[in-house]
Amino acid sequence: MVPRRWACRPRAALQPFIDRFWGWETEQPHALPWLLPGTGSECLFHLDTPLSGNDGGCLPQGHLICPREQIRPLAPAQRLNFLAVRFRAGQLRHFTALPFLAIADQLLDCRQLWPQDADALLQALQRHREPGGRQLCLEQFLWRQLQRHHQPAAQAQDRLIERLYYAPNSRIAALAEEWGWSRRHLERRFLQAFGQTPKQFARLARLHQTLRQWTLQPARNGLDVALERGYSDQAHFIHDVRALTGKTPGQWRAPLLQGEHYYLPPSRLPE
Repeated sequence: MVPRRWACRPRAALQPFIDRFWGWETEQPHALPWLLPGTGSECLFHLDTPLSGNDGGCLPQGHLICPREQIRPLAPAQRLNFLAVRFRAGQLRHFTALPFLAIADQLLDCRQLWPQDADALLQALQRHREPGGRQLCLEQFLWRQLQRHHQPAAQAQDRLIERLYYAPNSRIAALAEEWGWSRRHLERRFLQAFGQTPKQFARLARLHQTLRQWTLQPARNGLDVALERGYSDQAHFIHDVRALTGKTPGQWRAPLLQGEHYYLPPSRLPE
């Protein structure tokens, strides 16, 4: 049985920071996709039994997933019912006091993100029986966290992250010149804001965009998609996928086409 999946946009004031709310629900056992390295952050709130890792350990009722250099396998679920929020690249830092260096490649309990408020949020989500009420509850919670943690001085880094995400083949030196910074200064500010160098970030953004487009447009040739997204040739594409995920594009193809993925149509197309 394929899980029931849904997704919707947040209120306008949250859209610069949050891409969408989404969720899965099923009453039948279902395999879960591996979580591939990417540029965004996902916070999942389980309304039934939480998921388990492949080591058998139970994940928290609410947890953050922020894979950068690690693959995150999750054990098959007997049933699913979760609400999730997908933060745009680099934007989670506007909702928590934790720095990115403490978040990347971690499966964190949401109580570590919001020590004073997470328990009340989890209880409120359990009280609401309708999806609309749960989403409104989460949206109001995130709006309060944004008011508390927003960093207006980080707008330059936000614009840079957005630019590089949607144009990952940009030359770093050209971006630095456009911003009026030295390349070294740009790289230092980017690393402070995101916990990765611009080159590492762009590499992940290109991989993510390529695999998503290939998955959502299954009739297209994978190499054609890869060349569109900036890979120089087939060898370049295969090397990057293997280096970042441990598998070749061909090994990912079957599970992605069978629906074992979390990809959704993008809110904006890459340049």
